[in-house]
Amino acid sequence: MTTTLSADHATLQSFFYAELGQAQRRSGRTLPEDVAAYLVDLLARFARRTAVAGRTSAPLATEYLGAKSKRGRERARALRGVGDRALYIAGVVPRSMDRTPVSVRYVRAIGEAAYHEVSTPSGPLRVFAVLADAFADAARVMGEVVEGAAGEVPEDLLTVYERWRAHGHDRDLERLIRAGVLIDPDRSDTPQ
Repeated sequence: MTTTLSADHATLQSFFYAELGQAQRRSGRTLPEDVAAYLVDLLARFARRTAVAGRTSAPLATEYLGAKSKRGRERARALRGVGDRALYIAGVVPRSMDRTPVSVRYVRAIGEAAYHEVSTPSGPLRVFAVLADAFADAARVMGEVVEGAAGEVPEDLLTVYERWRAHGHDRDLERLIRAGVLIDPDRSDTPQ
């Protein structure tokens, strides 16, 4: 993968569309077409506005509670924003949570809840119900897009293992498994 837009990719959306397809193949996860299209748009939007998910933003839980108190379209827009921000954090920058009391699982739960609340059983907002149900897989595929962009940089497996034990990032777990490390899913294992 190249990290710059080439002549093949005239837009961020076309770039992320190609990268998301490759990330799905590498990760072995296939997202529903409407979810994949939504992720392409989300990645392109956040690439242009990286500060939206940054540490200077309001706490996600506070944003979620504020969104729930709104009415009508404003409520739907705010809940979608919370879900999008949670998905971006869980998928693209999960390690930003490493030095906080908030876990990626908590961020994921807020995102899933926000998407469920904005969804409808049918119609155009149904994508949010599907996205809420596939939140973990969507975050993993987005993470694979980022990992692919960084290239396969060898990293000390013990460092990855210790980080996984401390924070439980799915990306670290998948890296360990790909490297052939046998993992106890309860994290009760101890290195010998």
